[in-house]
Amino acid sequence: MNSKRSHKVRYREIGFSLVEVMIALVIGLITVLVVTQVIAMSAAQRQTATSGADATINSALALFTIERDGKNAGYGFSTVRGNLGCQVRSKYNGTSNAAFQLLPVEIIDGASGAPDILHFRASNKNGITLPTRIAVDHATAANNFYVDSDVGIQTGDLMVAVTASLDTAVTPTRWCTLFAVTEPPSGAGANLVWHQATNPWNPSTSIMPASGYVIGDYLVNLGTFSDRTYSLSANGKDLQVTDVNWPSNAATTESVYPNIVQLQAVYGLDTNADKVVDTWTATAPTTTVVWQQIRAIRVALVAQGRQRETGTVTLDGDNAASTCASQTPHPAAICWHPDPLGDGVKLDVNIGNTNPDWQHYRYRVIETTIPLRNVVWQQ
Repeated sequence: MNSKRSHKVRYREIGFSLVEVMIALVIGLITVLVVTQVIAMSAAQRQTATSGADATINSALALFTIERDGKNAGYGFSTVRGNLGCQVRSKYNGTSNAAFQLLPVEIIDGASGAPDILHFRASNKNGITLPTRIAVDHATAANNFYVDSDVGIQTGDLMVAVTASLDTAVTPTRWCTLFAVTEPPSGAGANLVWHQATNPWNPSTSIMPASGYVIGDYLVNLGTFSDRTYSLSANGKDLQVTDVNWPSNAATTESVYPNIVQLQAVYGLDTNADKVVDTWTATAPTTTVVWQQIRAIRVALVAQGRQRETGTVTLDGDNAASTCASQTPHPAAICWHPDPLGDGVKLDVNIGNTNPDWQHYRYRVIETTIPLRNVVWQQ
């Protein structure tokens, strides 16, 4: 009895064998490996989702900001269709500024697929901003305009004298002139707009056309003049905005939305005057007739996700398997529709082949049509 009882005690004290311990270790290691992989995959998917959400929000907010300025473009000076396309000349403190055309929007096309630049202009006048007709011929050396009405015109407003017969030659003989309204002399009558040389925008030596301005020409009131440009920063990763403060003639540039890697835009033209856009083109008009046909622009932005993927997640839209040239391009290709009813067009996010990892990032393309309301309403 004692021998049997001793044998049973020793058997219970033996414990696990080496084989059992090794099997347990293997099972434990496999479990740890599986859990680690699940956690890593979950974290990667979460980062991908967060990165995609950030890209979507960035592009949506950036496009909303551009759209807001697009809808305001041309306010105050596009009421008279003949104004559009006029070459504007000006001086500030005796120094000539670069001439520009009086347009609500300009698209500066990027070469070989590079990002475009969008330039919006509008009146920033607080209160009434109405064009007024010149009532008496204005000689080049005169320092005041006789107008039909001076309603809404205040000292300090920036105004543009617009010739009714536009001359868009490389060296025009008639152009538009920007000037600032000055305080009228004591006892001056009504319906006079003064532009004496006491303001830095009014040079002592006139820059107006030699023939001056005549009855039937117009003055348009810009107030402080909104002059805003959207472009990509030098590193090609941020949307930036440049504002020119026309009263002080100073420009400021700041980055407003990160991870925006492409900006493309086209003009929408109404070529048959039926008030419907029938042509979409990236080519800038060369005549005032075509400038005056612009009714809308179409804009696309591309935002890049922050998460770099290990595999290829974005395809080249030029490849047969992922071509953009269809109504329904491949979802992994970066495409947009410059003509909303036409085929897709590839968007290049690897300008100059400077980013070999571009296919390891996900991208969000967001596009919209922006009607130029102030141009449409003037009809």
